[in-house]
Amino acid sequence: MAEHTGGQAARAARAAVEEARERGLERAAAEAVGAELAARLAEHEGLVHALASDATEEALLAARPELLRTVREEVAKAYAEATPTVIEVSLPGRRPVRVRAATHRALPELLTALHARCHVLLVGPAGTGKSMLAKHAAEALGLELQALSLGPTTPMSKVFGYFDAHGHYHDTPFRRAFEHGGLMLLDELDNGHPGLLGELNQALALRTCAFADGMVTAHEDFRLVATGNTYGHGGDHQYVGRQALDAATLDRFVVIDVPIDQRLEYRLVLAGAPSRREEARALLKEVRRLRAVAAEKRLPLTFSPRAGIDGARLLEAGATVAQVLAWRVTRGLSAAHRSALGLDAPGRGREPQDARPESFG
Repeated sequence: MAEHTGGQAARAARAAVEEARERGLERAAAEAVGAELAARLAEHEGLVHALASDATEEALLAARPELLRTVREEVAKAYAEATPTVIEVSLPGRRPVRVRAATHRALPELLTALHARCHVLLVGPAGTGKSMLAKHAAEALGLELQALSLGPTTPMSKVFGYFDAHGHYHDTPFRRAFEHGGLMLLDELDNGHPGLLGELNQALALRTCAFADGMVTAHEDFRLVATGNTYGHGGDHQYVGRQALDAATLDRFVVIDVPIDQRLEYRLVLAGAPSRREEARALLKEVRRLRAVAAEKRLPLTFSPRAGIDGARLLEAGATVAQVLAWRVTRGLSAAHRSALGLDAPGRGREPQDARPESFG
């Protein structure tokens, strides 16, 4: 009986040992499998990180040219804001002409034409800087500037002079430039009376002009720069009152286009509001948007650079962007034009969000 009991105990002990051994193997196996899984997971995680790192590096490399271009543009804009424009033009037989001023990019063309002793017609929209361009050209060439603006009722006497009741002759800017040399600026040539333009044509063709007190021969340094909003073919949807110029008159001029110089516009707007540049940029962005919409829809509206330049001065004086838009940019627009320009859309008519203009030019 004791032996039977002892045998049972021995068998039970062996079974317990075997069970413990199997459990140990299972635990060891589980631990081994766990370690293997952990190693594989770690390897996979490292691979994911490596792939992500490679993808990031590739993305950065792909984006690098665009990032560099953006940085260069921002640096160029900041440099342009802080430094004045210097234009140097080399003319035959003269020392290089240097103009250090905010001027239109067409200045070199104008200087070349004037150096060739040609008379010039500058054509472009209102407010593009045509008159200032003539002033800068006169300064660069060392010529005295005379100026006169023409209109439909400008009398002959304002150009050619007259005798008063006491017999005294009164000369004019045109007479002084014609006789003594200088640059004569005739603003808005295409707005002048056809009869007056015919007399001017003769003076330019013959270089001899009949003034009230007699015939005068043109000085060798006489140059004439005229400005116009059209090419002399009559009015268009924007400039409806402009005169058609005689072909013989147009043939006396070298014609130079003076479009809006966006770089110059940007510089002048920021210069007008040195303490409120962010608002000035927002104003300019809205002016350019309105200009683009008006051009696309052929609306008889003008949003010239003057709107932004004058508006910047108002900002500097304390006005808000919304006030400037109402006072200087959108005043007097009809309901139809406001709708066409998107001014009545939600969010319009309030302070526009600031954004740097897309381009200088």
